[in-house]
Amino acid sequence: MFASVRKAVPVLSLTLALGLEAENTENSYSLKDCGIQENENCMARGCTNALGGALEFDILYWRAQNPGFSCIGYEQKNPYIYRPSSRAAQIAGIEPNAISSNQYLFDVGSEIRLESRWDPGFRIGTGWNTDFDRWDVFVDWTWYKSHPSESKERKDLIFPTLLGFLPVSWAPTTTTTFSSFSASWRILHNAADLELGRAYYMTKAFSLRIHCGLRGSWINQKAKNSFLNPILPTTILTQTKNNFWGIGPRIGINGQWHIAESDWSVLGKASTSLLMGKTRARFQVTGIQPSLTLPLEDFKDNLDLFAPNFQIFLGVDWGSGLDHEKYYVGFNAGWEANIYWNQYNVPATKTPYEFAGIPSHSTEALTMGGLTASIYFDF
Repeated sequence: MFASVRKAVPVLSLTLALGLEAENTENSYSLKDCGIQENENCMARGCTNALGGALEFDILYWRAQNPGFSCIGYEQKNPYIYRPSSRAAQIAGIEPNAISSNQYLFDVGSEIRLESRWDPGFRIGTGWNTDFDRWDVFVDWTWYKSHPSESKERKDLIFPTLLGFLPVSWAPTTTTTFSSFSASWRILHNAADLELGRAYYMTKAFSLRIHCGLRGSWINQKAKNSFLNPILPTTILTQTKNNFWGIGPRIGINGQWHIAESDWSVLGKASTSLLMGKTRARFQVTGIQPSLTLPLEDFKDNLDLFAPNFQIFLGVDWGSGLDHEKYYVGFNAGWEANIYWNQYNVPATKTPYEFAGIPSHSTEALTMGGLTASIYFDF
């Protein structure tokens, strides 16, 4: 009997050793071993088993700019006589041949633009890695707000003078200039994304995640500019508003190049959407004197439009599995840029503007971008 047991011990020991080795191999399976051939322990997503939830939190440090809202006015640095356009002359009842030649002197000056500023924002997201052909569902919300402002004063002006500041969107008279101005622009951006995606390996070191879904965006912009003439005394206040909301299809692709055998990779993301929505715009001009506040212009416009959107990210990523690859934690950081077209649809004023050739009405793009840092967890 003991002889039979002694003969069976080596066989049992070998069997147990092979079983433990197989278990250790399965539990220690690393994403770094993945390649073109996918199997149960080789997926181009966080966990090796990866059939559970996902959480993500992003910190944004961006700056925003809209050329339509950033153009405040014009600083005239050389005396001149106002040059009315043919339409302005028509409104004033002046025949073209009645305009004297000295009204065609050159303007000398420069545009005044509001400088953008850096402000924080955030993005939060959650999703689920399904077992249906390894597709995943993800939803996130992005919030960003910025409020740059600027003011300037020229104390060397002695009125009456043709030097000074002029509003970009309103020309009150042929001789009125201003010695100081203050300007501000406020933007509030919200975006919600719904994604259906699938991650897979193209090569041993390169993986892709394609996704499609929907994007909904709400963008509110408001500018307030005031110009002061202390001699009259008169303040001209202009207020501009452009509020947009839209929803539409969104597609994108994420590429990840895994660096050698490390947990580091280079990460790139790109997506585009076409939003169908509505814009509510308004332009107001108010004249303010010590004993009188006079509304001068008030234009409103509501229109339906398409607003294309493009989003891109490039950075580095680090991630590692936990508890035998049952969980996965990682972070990435890089540069992100967002562009929304058709985000300045302010009604044109009835007063033609000719200073420095700046138009009073245009359709401009809103850009937002800067540093984006993310931490994510798959479980």
